[in-house]
Amino acid sequence: MSETLGRPEDKTDAIPKRRRRRSDWDDPIVRVSRGERPPIPNLKLIVILTDGVRENINQSRGLASWLSRRTGAEILEQEVPELTGVRRRRAFTAVAKLLEGNRRKARDWLALADGEGIIRTLGKWLLERDIREGDASSLIILSTGSMPSFYNVALGYIWRCTCVTITTPGVIGTEPFDFAVVPEHDYPLDLSNILTTVGIPNLIVREELGPVAESLMRQFPPQSDRRWGVLVGGDDKNYRITYDWVQKRLGKVFHEAERSDVDLYIATTAKTSREAESAIRRLAANSERVRFLLIASTDPLNPIPAILGACDEAFVTDDSLDLVSEAATAGHRVVLLRAEHIGIKNKLQRVTSSMVVAGLLPRRMLWGIPRFEQTFHSFEKMGLLIEFKDWMKERRRDDMSPFAPLDADMEPDPDGFNEARRAADWILENLGDVVHPSEGD
Repeated sequence: MSETLGRPEDKTDAIPKRRRRRSDWDDPIVRVSRGERPPIPNLKLIVILTDGVRENINQSRGLASWLSRRTGAEILEQEVPELTGVRRRRAFTAVAKLLEGNRRKARDWLALADGEGIIRTLGKWLLERDIREGDASSLIILSTGSMPSFYNVALGYIWRCTCVTITTPGVIGTEPFDFAVVPEHDYPLDLSNILTTVGIPNLIVREELGPVAESLMRQFPPQSDRRWGVLVGGDDKNYRITYDWVQKRLGKVFHEAERSDVDLYIATTAKTSREAESAIRRLAANSERVRFLLIASTDPLNPIPAILGACDEAFVTDDSLDLVSEAATAGHRVVLLRAEHIGIKNKLQRVTSSMVVAGLLPRRMLWGIPRFEQTFHSFEKMGLLIEFKDWMKERRRDDMSPFAPLDADMEPDPDGFNEARRAADWILENLGDVVHPSEGD
């Protein structure tokens, strides 16, 4: 085995760095999409405003794709300007006036934030599709993240359309939006325009994983009829994955794979440190069980949907709620691998958590690692997650039966867990109630 793991033996190293290698198991970057069903209700167009952040884009695309599937609506994307320095500070300062809620203030803010081009582009799209101002059920503007949310609200004031945010945007919150899809770790208010999700909406569709999984296995054939997927995140202000962590924690997964004659399909992410990558390469080089290894820093392809579709078990590090959510949406009971938690910050976070448990602070005061524990607990109660240590206990007992939900109130959707689909259905159920009268009314 060599570093060709994760690449078919086709001399891909000769491809220039600026050229993006594609594969039929890499999830497509879809700019324009149409659903298959006839329009119900009258939703014609979904415009995604993006900031270029992959995680944000995937959340928006996940929700938009289900809205399109349900209605036949078209999806278009527009990247918002990347504001820096003085212009960025001015835009943030002027948001208070934007929220006064009239078209003139919205146009003033967009002019300040280089948004005139977005107004022209959106106007052209609406004219081409005969979508009229004020027809809230025909057009949805969708965004994830703080900066896109400002443009979302401004365009909503101008076109009087339906505005949707995923997560709670910084500065402006969820109040200006017709619909807000907010993960429970944000501890949203119990309001009629907010849907609380378990984990993060994403692009994974369980029924569509088969073809990409088969393609991956054709290129990197398994030697066993059992396969495990290992998805490794990386470092941030709360978590760290080090060389020693890889040797110790992933080493146990490798050992179990060797013992049980199981193939491994492994992928790192952009957050994975070079130190951790080196350790993973070393483990893989010394194991006959590794059929596929993709190092994200050297290969831009996204193998995660294919791995999730191909494998029987999914091991995911706890630093990435996005990856955990994707694995759960794919139908896995995620085996959670705990990364290292960073020193003094972790201690302060635990103190805050204790005060919340004692009733001295509200839950929204949780920060850092404890903020996400409730989501992992929810996944666990739904039978969609198990801690690695508990998974090991199961194996030692030879108890490999499916893990039943612990709480009847948390039973999964009979169609399978998919928060993007649930959010789309919720929006469509309520879309007809959205009315934005003109300023003269």
